[in-house]
Amino acid sequence: MKVEVFLNEKSVNHAIGQLKAYRDSLVVKNEQFVYELLNIGIEVAEERVGKFGKYISFTKKGKGGLTTIGYLIGEDTQKIVAEWDYFGEKKTAVLSPLLLAEFGSATNAEVLFDVEGVGQGTFPGQTHAFEEYWWYKEWDDNGKGKWKRGRGITPTHPMYHANMKMYEQIYNVARKVFRSDGR
Repeated sequence: MKVEVFLNEKSVNHAIGQLKAYRDSLVVKNEQFVYELLNIGIEVAEERVGKFGKYISFTKKGKGGLTTIGYLIGEDTQKIVAEWDYFGEKKTAVLSPLLLAEFGSATNAEVLFDVEGVGQGTFPGQTHAFEEYWWYKEWDDNGKGKWKRGRGITPTHPMYHANMKMYEQIYNVARKVFRSDGR
């Protein structure tokens, strides 16, 4: 922003008015900056959920003003209940699709970053994580199941990649939003 001031009362008052208007516009621009970054994050996260798209939603929440804080939130819209027969005993586990998409499971779980306690075979009751493969039943809409061989779920890291893309785009979004001419 460029403010031109001459040494007279009218010019100084005009400059003060321009500065106040700019100050007031910063609140709106800051909110726009945060929410544009969050929209970029949501777009990337939604692209990276793989086959879990119908089970996961992404939203943004925030608190506005000059110190706008925004959050990208990934939530399970429903859990996945896995059922299996273990030597005649029915076993079940309730799984988070978001966590499966972010961290994967079993032999295909190649986590991009080292987080202690997170990775292959770390969910409660896990007994088959390190086996080469296992069998599971995939159910159709008519309640009929077909046995398939699986190696686990390869992580797609939707939240990680959303975060990295938002970080990458900070300067571009800031230039666009905070330009004085509005372009």
